[in-house]
Amino acid sequence: MTTMLAEVNFSELVKSPVATVARLQDTPRKGLLLHRRGDEEDLYLTTAARAEQVTEVVDSTTRLFVALMKSSPEAVTMLTAVFPEAFPWVRFLPQKAVQEFLVEFMETARAASDLGTVGPIVPLIAAWKSTAEVYADQELYSKLTSPEAGDFGEVEPPEVPTD
Repeated sequence: MTTMLAEVNFSELVKSPVATVARLQDTPRKGLLLHRRGDEEDLYLTTAARAEQVTEVVDSTTRLFVALMKSSPEAVTMLTAVFPEAFPWVRFLPQKAVQEFLVEFMETARAASDLGTVGPIVPLIAAWKSTAEVYADQELYSKLTSPEAGDFGEVEPPEVPTD
């Protein structure tokens, strides 16, 4: 897969800021992936206008899907049927759970969009993916759902990938 992102080391931005920023204008996504040394998290540099455009598209799309789901039970059924295209691992979830994930995903996306962050969506996806992993492993599923299993106590939230 060819990336549409230009990538530079952070030091290049520090040494040649004008030339480095000019590079981002020539990229299809109008952004630069800035690599940092060691364990430091990479940064993404883009224009404010581009960031606003992305936010507007995500917000509008989210509003559209939420409105569609509220207007028609058939829409929920249809979106549930196509949800595996976006999240292939939902195939391991029962149909009712896929619908629950879809509704929770859209409601969380809408609320997160109002806050101007995608942060709450990431752990939601990780939690549902962990649930799908349990359903995919019949031995684990049997252990967790057997009457002898009992209560395992409070469950820690799943780790959220940072990449």
